[in-house]
This record gives sequence, structure tokens and C-alpha cells, in this order.
Amino acid sequence: MYRTHATRRARSGRVTPPPSLESLREQIDSLDDELLALVERRLAASRAVAELKSSRGDDHLCLRPRREQQVIARLVQQATVAPETLIASLWRELMAFSLQAQVRTELVLHGPDPEALRWAARERFGSAAPLRHADSAAAALDAALRQEAVAIVALADGAAWIESLHPTLSIFDLLRDEAGEVVAAAVGRIPPEELPEPPALPSGHEEGGR
Repeated sequence: MYRTHATRRARSGRVTPPPSLESLREQIDSLDDELLALVERRLAASRAVAELKSSRGDDHLCLRPRREQQVIARLVQQATVAPETLIASLWRELMAFSLQAQVRTELVLHGPDPEALRWAARERFGSAAPLRHADSAAAALDAALRQEAVAIVALADGAAWIESLHPTLSIFDLLRDEAGEVVAAAVGRIPPEELPEPPALPSGHEEGGR
């Protein structure tokens, strides 16, 4: 009868020693090298995507929020050990740097609490995007309309800007603070087919939202 090495060792009384700390660290280093190579391949692919998009003369942002959602949901479903929060954070960062590899895309913020907006923007869009503050909601939205930019506008004081939102712009996501409360909307020139399900605006902000 065929016997494995483990069976023979068990019957002979020999026990395989656990791997050493050094060997485990070497294994992690090797995995890190593989991860870096894959990240660089992903960024190179993003640049190729940018070249393809630019040849089409599309005036929309390169940002694709629906695809982002689909990618993260697919990976979360496949994972057996990695928690959802790790997957979402890691891939949001990867996709943020991939977007910047395609085209420089700003985050333009306006609201009464700049620090809360900065935190919410980084949590949603990662650390790669350049970020600046606008003096008014109108200025932030104008940047989203005319530049490679996403407007992050606070949902404060009734958010009257929602009712007069330019038809080219769409609210495609809601940003939350550290307590989980919705504090702002993300607005940009997103292709209709790439919009995720319309976010449910907080009570009092529904009219005119997209």
C-alpha cells in the first residue's frame, strides 16, 4: 500500500519541526515581491486603458464607480481569509492610483467642516488624488463640470445646489464621516452606463438628486 512521507514519519516516531521564523519571513518577502510585480503590471495596464479612452474623445471622467463596486464585490465573495474591510481599502487604493495613472483627477471639496470632508474623501477615494478646497459649492461643481475633477460637496443647510445640478453631472456616491453619518455627496461627469445604483439621499435632500 502507498504511504506518504508524513505517514512514514508518524509511524517511525519522527516529527517534522515547525518552520522557523526566518523561513516564514523569507516566504513573506517573496510574496511581497510577487505582489509588487502584480501592482506594477496593473498600473501599466491602467496606462494602456487611458490611451484607449483618449483615442475615443470621451468627455467623461475616467472614474468608473460601478466597475469599482463590481470589482470589490467579486473579490469579497472570493475571499476566504481576508476581511471585507481589508479588501475594500486595499483595492480602493489600487484603483485610486490606477485612475491617476490614466489621468490626473482632482478632488474638489466644499463644506463647513473641511477636516471631516478630507477624511471622508480619503476614505472613499484613497490617498492618490490631489485634493483642494473650493470657496463655494458652485465653485466645486464648476470644477467637476469643466475639469478632470470630482466635487465633494457637503449636504448641509438644505444643500440647495442639488436642485440646480447641471444635467452633465451626477451624484454617484455619498461620503460618510468617522461615525458613519452621511456628510457629503460625490459629483462628477460619469457615463450613465457606469453609474451605480442611485444613492439614497438623506431626508430633506431627495428633490433634484440624481
